[in-house]
Amino acid sequence: MSYVKLDVLKPAKTAPGRGGDRKNKITIVDLADLSVEAQRDDKGILINDKHIFKPNAYAITIEVTPTSISGKSTSDGDPDAEGFNQEFSFEHPGSEVELLEFRTNWIGRNVLVFDEQCSTGRIYQYGDGCNPLRMKIEATHDKDVNKTVFTFTSMTKGKDKAIYNNTLTLSQPVATVAADATSIDLSAGTGEYQLSDNSVATEITTASNATDLMKFTLLGSGGTNPATISGTDFLLSGGASWTAIAGATITFQAFKDGASSWKFIELSRS
Repeated sequence: MSYVKLDVLKPAKTAPGRGGDRKNKITIVDLADLSVEAQRDDKGILINDKHIFKPNAYAITIEVTPTSISGKSTSDGDPDAEGFNQEFSFEHPGSEVELLEFRTNWIGRNVLVFDEQCSTGRIYQYGDGCNPLRMKIEATHDKDVNKTVFTFTSMTKGKDKAIYNNTLTLSQPVATVAADATSIDLSAGTGEYQLSDNSVATEITTASNATDLMKFTLLGSGGTNPATISGTDFLLSGGASWTAIAGATITFQAFKDGASSWKFIELSRS
């Protein structure tokens, strides 16, 4: 369903215009590493499907000074050629080898930048395949400071920033789920959880240690007894069960629906 004109009312959360509220890690994706770029829905902001990475490719994270994070979208253009210019900037302290290598090897790449909000877990995506971001740096090392300021800017006018309603593939899963487990321990937070082949047929029915609205992806184990999910606390799209065969993935979002009860709603699968 395409966009329908709606009133934009005051958000329900307290002090919705307050700054900050950002995690101190930024995630960056080289567009060349994607085999499938998930697209926005027909209203133009939400990305509900998952970015699919090429074999042995993944997103990277960079730790940043939280107070330095700044994301901007600026409308620009003549009346018949209006669009958005995107910009995302942050600082990283020091000049360790990994930082210098990042500066050297990521300049000139077409990238996407992801910024996660602490209070909601919402992930904002800057850039897309049709209007990627490019990196510029300003490095200072003197008697007062040793830091690098990174600024990622869009190459041309395009769309506004998006909301990425899924998880990203990193070099390692955030956790591995033990064999024969019927519950997923989500204490490692948002990210991908690697399932293990089971000794017997096993159905996963729930999860623990969730936070409201967090997203998590389960990675199939393959093997003789891959886990299955068919319901209980999991709400599956179309009621279709899922089996953790090799290469299979499924992504959920957690919703607290009672004082101590949860539902985990499917966002996507592959």
